[in-house]
Amino acid sequence: MATVRQYRGRYVADFRDQNGRRRIEVPEGPFETKAEQKRAAKELLDRRLLEVKQHTFTPDRQRLDFGALCDLFLASKVKARKTTLDGYRELINCYLAPYFGTRKVETLTRFQVEQFRNEMAAGTPAAVARAREEQLEKQKGTDRPKRFRPLVPGPRTTNKCLTLLVGILGYAVEHGFATRNAAANMDKLPKAEGEGGVIEQNVLTPPELRRLIDAGADPWALPIMFAAFTGCRQAEGAGLQWGDIDWNRRTAEIRRQWRRGAFYEPKTKSSRRTVELPDELVSALKRWRLRCPKGEHDLVFPSAKGQPMQSSDLLRTGLHPALRRAGLRKVRFHDLRHYLPSLTMSRTILAA
Repeated sequence: MATVRQYRGRYVADFRDQNGRRRIEVPEGPFETKAEQKRAAKELLDRRLLEVKQHTFTPDRQRLDFGALCDLFLASKVKARKTTLDGYRELINCYLAPYFGTRKVETLTRFQVEQFRNEMAAGTPAAVARAREEQLEKQKGTDRPKRFRPLVPGPRTTNKCLTLLVGILGYAVEHGFATRNAAANMDKLPKAEGEGGVIEQNVLTPPELRRLIDAGADPWALPIMFAAFTGCRQAEGAGLQWGDIDWNRRTAEIRRQWRRGAFYEPKTKSSRRTVELPDELVSALKRWRLRCPKGEHDLVFPSAKGQPMQSSDLLRTGLHPALRRAGLRKVRFHDLRHYLPSLTMSRTILAA
């Protein structure tokens, strides 16, 4: 008779498969209390009995683990943009795989997904931190060590992980690797203050922007000015070429982005657009063109060696030091987009 019972000090699911063979399975933990372990064993038993009834039960050693499922999921996304896949891989490699990687897909429970969400809300989960430490240790012995961004799993990152997890487990259900999606309809974390919208206190005033521009240094000052005066994104400025600028009409055509080491066309039709350039910005760009580092891509805002400018370098070496020199609060590069002054206002700023 199928039952939940204690076996060697742990609650287990005891049942017979569709061939009459007895099976004893232990729910995956860890569990803080015996009650949690017993509840997980009951959920496990219910799933196994349903599988037996439907003749879909598979022994544990033949089941797919989460890491292998992620590989199959990514391989199935043949129409996804490279930036989208890179974003998926980053979330999987940094958070999901270290946490769920060795667990069998069919054994994942909703409670375990809730634990993941709660641990992410409290900080970096221990399994995730260990995985990053192992990556850093491996990099020490290489000739060209890779730089890793710090793991700061705020609400936005946590919710993105949950959304991706729903997709991954949904793929498992569609292909028969699991009978239910343990992450479906999971409550998301509330957004942090200002997330997904304009943080009013981060929008620079005209005098503050003037100080920031004056404190900027080559080759970082012009990308900052360009973003503030046109409302363009960081990746759009990094992908701008001199041929995109119409000097007579005083406009720039946004045709591409530089992200994650490659050029991409704008994601939507509205992102491909023409932006006006204030007179003062046109004059600054003409002066900059005379001393701009040359490179194969003919970029307006290249690195010192003429290569595409890296986002981390623009922030670490450009924006943040300029903010400190100007005596300003720390703002995001994206916050510059919300300044978008009128032509009259920009004349006032630069004339001051």
